[in-house]
Amino acid sequence: MAWRWALFLYLGLVLCPIRYCAPTNQGSRYIDNTWMFALNYAAAHHLAVGRDIVWTWGPLSYLLFPFDIGNNLVHGLAFQAVLWVLIVVILSDLFFRSTIQLRNLALFSILIGLSVVGYHQLVYPDDLLLPAALTLLVHFRLRGGIVRYVAALAIMGLTPLMQLTGGFVVAGVLAGLVVDRLLSGERGARMEGALAVAVPAVVALAGLRLALGSFAAIGGYIRTGLELTRGYSVAMSWTGPRIELVVAVEVIVLLLAAVLLLMPGQRETARFFALILVLPVVLSVKHAFVRQDFFHFVPFLSFVAVALALVTLAIPLSERFAVVGGVGVLLLFAVLWQDYAVRNDPMPALASVTGIRTPSLVWNVLHFERLRQTLDAEGRQNYSGTRIESEIKSIVGHEPVAFLSNGYSNALLDDLNLVLFPVLQRYSAYTPYLDELDASWIVSKGPRFLIFDGLSIDGRHPWTESPATWAEVYRWYNTRMLGAHNLLLQRRVGPRFTVFEQLAHETTHFGEDVVMPTSPNPIFWTMQCPSSTTGKLRMLLARAPAVMMDVDSADGRRRSFRVLLPVLGVPSLGNHLPSSLAEFAEVFSERDVRNFSVSKLEFRILGKSAYQKDCEVRFFRALP
Repeated sequence: MAWRWALFLYLGLVLCPIRYCAPTNQGSRYIDNTWMFALNYAAAHHLAVGRDIVWTWGPLSYLLFPFDIGNNLVHGLAFQAVLWVLIVVILSDLFFRSTIQLRNLALFSILIGLSVVGYHQLVYPDDLLLPAALTLLVHFRLRGGIVRYVAALAIMGLTPLMQLTGGFVVAGVLAGLVVDRLLSGERGARMEGALAVAVPAVVALAGLRLALGSFAAIGGYIRTGLELTRGYSVAMSWTGPRIELVVAVEVIVLLLAAVLLLMPGQRETARFFALILVLPVVLSVKHAFVRQDFFHFVPFLSFVAVALALVTLAIPLSERFAVVGGVGVLLLFAVLWQDYAVRNDPMPALASVTGIRTPSLVWNVLHFERLRQTLDAEGRQNYSGTRIESEIKSIVGHEPVAFLSNGYSNALLDDLNLVLFPVLQRYSAYTPYLDELDASWIVSKGPRFLIFDGLSIDGRHPWTESPATWAEVYRWYNTRMLGAHNLLLQRRVGPRFTVFEQLAHETTHFGEDVVMPTSPNPIFWTMQCPSSTTGKLRMLLARAPAVMMDVDSADGRRRSFRVLLPVLGVPSLGNHLPSSLAEFAEVFSERDVRNFSVSKLEFRILGKSAYQKDCEVRFFRALP
């Protein structure tokens, strides 16, 4: 009993969900958290996901990483306290109300501890709802109890309120569960299968209806979330070390080996684990390797750790072969975890898996006013030297202002009257549909001022990243001021132009020059390259190769940028395509003379072609 209490208290510490955030940027210790800030800002201003803004995180996600905006910090900490109580209740049921052996609980606790690496590092937000629900589900499978089953299903139904892609993972679990119940000859199995469909669906729909206010908003949330998910494979693809692919195979083999340890005497239990885990593992692999970096690979390892922990609850550790196999799986996984989950910064990772930070987190919450002061000071420190210029703030005052910059959480510190684009960060308008949402918003709701810092992610060209949006910005905005770090644009009284007129049309191939027509007026271009069959398959199952655009200036300079082919069907500026903040300021000035020009473009693919050979290029001019 003493060991059970020790393990129980350990998990209570490491699974503490308390988290609070201050604005950060790329120059700070952690990754930029603008989208977290934006979700908090939207919640505080009663903007609904799917109706007013677009993101894959749901209407209640701000509770997982609250900022001190409005009442968000209070609400977030209250939610996290309730979630912590729920986790403690689930753990107490597992440790003290079941007959699961101590050695099983020990392996379970160690693996769960390994799964939380990075949670307090802001590596990737997680709400702990799915691990809690899966623990209840497995406990029900091993020891029964209909209350555990219904509670697990209800918790899974809450997941889409936090994250739409988390809802996809839950759908994979539930699909496997329904199949398992249909294959089972146990009494009541079909009723359990029916509950697996009905309970999460009712909870999800009721929760989303209450949170979003209408079924139309629910439809918008799902539609736009699917658009973001669809475009992610092309827009955010990033290649990492090949050794990580080997590591992924190895940990999946370890998970398979753990399931196989159940086969000699528990075939139906082994089938249960295989069915509920197969689709979530596949989705986790894709998420990790579409954009293969530390911040996406670690969550994959964390999910496998949770899956292994659940399987170890069922392994018959009273038998010698099972003991050797279970301990072997744990040790091998721990070695891989050590090599790849903590390689960047081991100290915060060790703090996470030991739970040593939990007492200080609780202490800070109990001293709430001091916590607020600390968060404000931390945010100001994170943005020291990169704040909005005082001259720009003086011009903007309290007028509505939106950001074309991908990072803008410093707007909270500068007390700006911020309004949000539908797609919270420009780089995430992955598809023509999403780009057009932002473009239409500029036309109908564009504020008086826009701020742009000239930066983009992954070496992309800012204009071709979201050309429909930039076309409308060019139509409706002029340069007001060029600062040291930011460009201020002000809305025009009337549009700069009305329509595009086609000038020429040609077919080109990757690697060939696209020469800009000679003209004293701005020339625009579009490019359409259909995906090949292989490319479509790659985008569905994995990632697409990057496409690069080389920009040759008239003065002989060449600069290379990454472009997203699916969005290039909308005219982008050509002979005066700006590549620096100063050039953007020239383009949006009211003067007709530009001190730079582009002579030609060249497109090339990094890796095997995912697109057909011929690309259609069209040239346009803007008519007043």
